[in-house]
Amino acid sequence: SFTAKDDTVYKVEHYQQNLNDDGYTLKETENLKGTTDTEAKAKAKTYEGFTLDKAVAGTVDSGIVAGDGSLVLRLYYTRNSYKVTYKYEGTVPTGASALPAEATYKYGADVKVADAATAPGYTFSGWSRTENFTMPAENVEISGSFTANTNTKYTVEFYYQNEETGAYELYDTAKRTGTTDTNVVVKD
Repeated sequence: SFTAKDDTVYKVEHYQQNLNDDGYTLKETENLKGTTDTEAKAKAKTYEGFTLDKAVAGTVDSGIVAGDGSLVLRLYYTRNSYKVTYKYEGTVPTGASALPAEATYKYGADVKVADAATAPGYTFSGWSRTENFTMPAENVEISGSFTANTNTKYTVEFYYQNEETGAYELYDTAKRTGTTDTNVVVKD
């Protein structure tokens, strides 16, 4: 009579989706043991930024342990995508540049931070992320705010009324500076 061996080897291969195409690269191989002529089931692993996808062609998540050790199970993990969004904090001044559009990136992709925003008479704080980055396994929100400039130039025009014509005529001008979007009171 024959007795099935309980230490027959088989493999489970774990593949991860490539960043730049839909191909897959072998990430890890498990060398396991099971009982000959019994069913073996592959156990999914947890990889940051990836999700098991049993619909990928070539997936073999269970099989019968072959006495010659030839059983190979294959699991495929697709690369997750996450969003990068921008927002302004505080008061958004009139004329502020439009926020960069929301974009979706695959986990591990290089992300270029948008150029600084602008608004006439205001200084932009800069984005909360100042350097380009690699997309993490989560959505990313990048924020920035505006501060009113205190040296915004303006001109005060002084008029006098012509006694003969009754019309007002420009008499003098004065160049001054003040804080953007605040009221000024001319005293002289």
